[in-house]
Amino acid sequence: MENFTAVAGKRRVFARPSKRFTLEGLKDMAFERSALLFALIVLSLIVWIGVKLYLDCQLTRERYGFSMLTGTVWDVPHEVYGALPYIFGTVVSSVLALVIAVPLGVGAALFLSEVAPRKLATPIAYVIELLAAIPSVIFGLCGFLVLCPFLQAHVSPWIAANLGANPIFAGPPFLTNMLAAGVILAIMVLPVITSISREVLRTVPTLQREGSMALGATKWETIWRIVLPEAKAGIVGAVILGLGRALGETMAVVMVVGNTPKIVASILQSGYTMPALLANEFNEAFNDEVHRSALLEIALILFVVTVLVNAFARLVLLLTQRPTQPEDDDRKGRVLKGLRSLADKGAPFVFGGFTALLLGVQFFVDIKAYGVAGLFRPVELATFLAVLASLVVSRIKGTLLGSKWRRFSSIVMQSVLALLAFGACFVLGALLFYVIARGAKGLNLNLFTELPRPAGIPGGGIKNAILGTFTVVGIASVIGIPLGLLGGVYVAHFGSKRLGSTVRFSADVLNGIPSVVIGLFAYAAFVLPVKHFSAWAGGAALAIIMVPTILRTTEEMLRLVPNTYLEGALALGATRAQAIRSVVIPAAKSGIVTGLMLAIARVSGETAPLLFTAFGSDQMAKSPAEAVSALTLKIYQYAISPYNDWVDQAWAGALVLMVIILVISSVARFAVRNRFAAS
Repeated sequence: MENFTAVAGKRRVFARPSKRFTLEGLKDMAFERSALLFALIVLSLIVWIGVKLYLDCQLTRERYGFSMLTGTVWDVPHEVYGALPYIFGTVVSSVLALVIAVPLGVGAALFLSEVAPRKLATPIAYVIELLAAIPSVIFGLCGFLVLCPFLQAHVSPWIAANLGANPIFAGPPFLTNMLAAGVILAIMVLPVITSISREVLRTVPTLQREGSMALGATKWETIWRIVLPEAKAGIVGAVILGLGRALGETMAVVMVVGNTPKIVASILQSGYTMPALLANEFNEAFNDEVHRSALLEIALILFVVTVLVNAFARLVLLLTQRPTQPEDDDRKGRVLKGLRSLADKGAPFVFGGFTALLLGVQFFVDIKAYGVAGLFRPVELATFLAVLASLVVSRIKGTLLGSKWRRFSSIVMQSVLALLAFGACFVLGALLFYVIARGAKGLNLNLFTELPRPAGIPGGGIKNAILGTFTVVGIASVIGIPLGLLGGVYVAHFGSKRLGSTVRFSADVLNGIPSVVIGLFAYAAFVLPVKHFSAWAGGAALAIIMVPTILRTTEEMLRLVPNTYLEGALALGATRAQAIRSVVIPAAKSGIVTGLMLAIARVSGETAPLLFTAFGSDQMAKSPAEAVSALTLKIYQYAISPYNDWVDQAWAGALVLMVIILVISSVARFAVRNRFAAS
């Protein structure tokens, strides 16, 4: 800084003392450089994970090459590794999940944004969002002990009896199968598709809706012809993001898919997925270098696929939702036009082609198996009725009945959207009911005060698992909170537009990397070098999962603070760093704490990363350098055991864990909602 005074017609310069090396100056410099450093660490995490997995699977990459992707035999004793059955199972279960979840999710989003009054839409949206907070292992527990028996008794036999001529639905049905995996995955990706689709739909200008209604269109016609086409590209991004979540899901799938490495057409048969393989076989690979390299290569494949899927989905959503500078409008407009064209032409082609293919195959196999009687099977009759209904509707259009039919169909379709939204709420209600009903039976004081007992001996508790959960989550918080906080501060206030946007985008993509991949990375980076499992390694893995949530929440909360706060502090002589530390961050404190709670709630329910790092132990750990247990690990171990008392403890542990996470999530989401509403 310089101070100028005029002396004898000349300008004399007096330099103010530099604050660079004062105590306050050093604090400011340390704060800014720390924020930059932590932001760069977040940016480099994706690269580090990819490079580490790539280097550590070099043995199998060089030995097997592409045959790893095309081979169908996975024979560990003979060192034969073919991943095709696992890739097939991952793709089939994920596609099946989307077939179920997309109509439910998009229908629920349409109801919440276009039909439901705000007083009703807000609680329904909140309930659907709560599904995302339920740990994967609890979905798996309910899926294995409730959903699979229900499907086996009521759904699978009907499918096999009526559609069994089609190889896709051929029986006999297994208890754990691809259908159960698809249903569980659909429930888990439902909040992602619903919440993001709702936000995309809300970006459609209100004037377009009002103009359509003013021209005489019904509510449903406005939704179908105006709102959906405008939001189609963003909805496609939400669906792709849901696909990324489904591809990497581990614990719920491993408990319901059957874990049989074979390629079969029927969804009523057992299958295997890549995440399930990683969860099931990592124990055996600790001292087998080739086996370990093969699993790390599977993790690398899963990492690359999910990063590409999530990156593309995030890019689509950013282009469709995020405001740009005026100079970027033309470029963004061209990209958006291309995306909308792709969505307009590609989505109907994919959906129509897929539907036509399924119907064609079903018609062919039914006629081949039953002759002329095959034309009167359920699918054929439903198809004929749909065609007949469309012909009748086309005939009455333009007649006196046409307007009445339009009003009637609008009411019917709005009712269908309401059923889809309430169906999503029913899933959460049923899940809570089963966990509370079954978990209450196993609740007792011993559960919290005693250590586990050997298999077959009744009694005991999960004291070590409860304390172990607090240990690894505490370690994760110590590592992840500073990274996320200062990274968010940098993106919000210090970062250049390009670097800040890159860090933000990287955090979003990192948030979509499957936890099982992060667990394998932590295993390779933190466990193998020291040759033992530990709470430190588990905490480090969970910290990586925490960082994106904290960073993005911190950034959003800091941006909600009015600029006048920062400008006022600067006008009073504070430096930018001082103003941010002393004024902006305290003003956003409640929202930032909310983000921390959401991150803690998420990692408290993680299982897969702890399988590879903390490992689990039935004893109390004396230090974080030892293997420790956690609630999620105990739930998984006990749920698949043949002992009734262990199963009861699994339900009780699930209830304890779900109560903790739902309370944290509910408080956090309530605070976030109020914070945004107030702003």
